[in-house]
Amino acid sequence: MAYPSLYEPGTNTTMSEPGISASSPATVMVTGDIMLVLGMARLLRQHGAGYPFQKVHPLLTRADVLIGNLEAPFTARDTPTPYKSVNSVRARRDYILRADPCWAQSLSFAGFDAVGLANNHLMDYQAGGLYDTMRILDNLGIAYAGAGRNLQEARRPATLTRKGLRIALLSYSCILPVGSAATAVRAGIAPARGSGAEEIIREDIRRARQAADLVLVSVHWGKQFSHYPDRTQRRLGRLFIDWGADVVVGHHPHVLQGIEVYRGKVIAYSLGDFVNLSSREETAVLYLVVRRPRAIDSASVIPLRLRRGQIHYADGRAWKATLARLDRLSAQWNTRINAFGEIIL
Repeated sequence: MAYPSLYEPGTNTTMSEPGISASSPATVMVTGDIMLVLGMARLLRQHGAGYPFQKVHPLLTRADVLIGNLEAPFTARDTPTPYKSVNSVRARRDYILRADPCWAQSLSFAGFDAVGLANNHLMDYQAGGLYDTMRILDNLGIAYAGAGRNLQEARRPATLTRKGLRIALLSYSCILPVGSAATAVRAGIAPARGSGAEEIIREDIRRARQAADLVLVSVHWGKQFSHYPDRTQRRLGRLFIDWGADVVVGHHPHVLQGIEVYRGKVIAYSLGDFVNLSSREETAVLYLVVRRPRAIDSASVIPLRLRRGQIHYADGRAWKATLARLDRLSAQWNTRINAFGEIIL
């Protein structure tokens, strides 16, 4: 398959001059799942598009680049996927999700620069819902990766440059509802499993590595509500680093999982929910400082709290509890997270 250059027009690219200023390092913040759906719609109607992010807006805008996982399409279409049955949805074994297009302004308010789209809900309203989402993100100037009109588009990285740091974001999903994976002739998301998927990802990371200073892989994987990564997560996380990624960030479990430092790089197996109307309050963001190409100067976890669909700063007790939990969950790889949230690289 022909692979488009990161610099080719139409590849979701905003590149500029190379080189990182040592006196002014670039900072990157990465979040977990963004779910502007279901009960969140009522809160957004009541309080406005900025409601989920109002309390932590100064934190989010501190980073030069803000990246998250967009968990549902922005669309008003009424043509849901035929592959999730009415009975399974009624029994809550499956969910068919969409977000009102007007709430896309929430992402702009928060300052998101790029989002991953490869997850198990992006195709809930079929190709039309995906196209609506792509058009809305394009209009907002938010880059995206992990989905497209065909597999070649879904494989394209989102690329940005800030303070001379060239960033490539790739996005894939291990969770693949029927009909959701992109093919050479079908719209969909970029798969992380299936025939040839790993060879494709290896090639994607290799090409991104040639053009970018920082390669970040966003991947939807794991078991929901489990605090422990499964065998597939552990194997793929390390493979992505071996193939040239600098950072691997996971989501789908909706809870925090441990962080592994592997070969000086970072694998955050799950950052949990970032925006969701949920009883699960504990969440966090990953904060990276980069001064040199292909190297992470420092990495930190910033604990937060999610209450009634709104993100809050963690108070002293919650801060300590979240970091203590992450430190315990990460100890299996001998990764340490100190009381300030610093990941010891």
